[in-house]
Amino acid sequence: MDHKTTGIISFLPYWDVRNPSLEDQTGFIISEMFEEDECLKIGDKVYSSNDFHKKDPKEFIREVIRKERPEWVIGIGNIATILMEYKRQKKIVINPTVTLDDLNWVTPEMIRDTYAFFSADHEKDYEMYSRVYRNVGFFPAKKSLFIGDLTSAIKGIIKESREIAMQK
Repeated sequence: MDHKTTGIISFLPYWDVRNPSLEDQTGFIISEMFEEDECLKIGDKVYSSNDFHKKDPKEFIREVIRKERPEWVIGIGNIATILMEYKRQKKIVINPTVTLDDLNWVTPEMIRDTYAFFSADHEKDYEMYSRVYRNVGFFPAKKSLFIGDLTSAIKGIIKESREIAMQK
């Protein structure tokens, strides 16, 4: 059976704030709209907070990856944290929360196939992550990172990966 694969899938953060202010809600929605547009410039599909509504995020992501079999996945924030545990999946994670458990049982393939970017607000996560992983970028001058800040870098990573794969 030949399964169709999808090139690049982006997962935007899901809403996990309890008792948010109107300002929090508005900021999240506006940010999500801009992020979705930027993700579509990079990849094939984007899943946003609407897709996660009333679903367990871990189960939803697992189902999408199993069904779509993407070459790359991109995750931001709380989604990036979930993607950290995936083996045999090329991924780009932006501002994941990193724990000591995330650094156990890491394979050489995970180190090679995982790229991460961190902003100033995630310096502790960056410090922990960079103890094990080598494909990491830290932006101490930025409080937050957005896909638009990283579009060129992400496209470069994917292009280089594809060129290497074609040489094999």
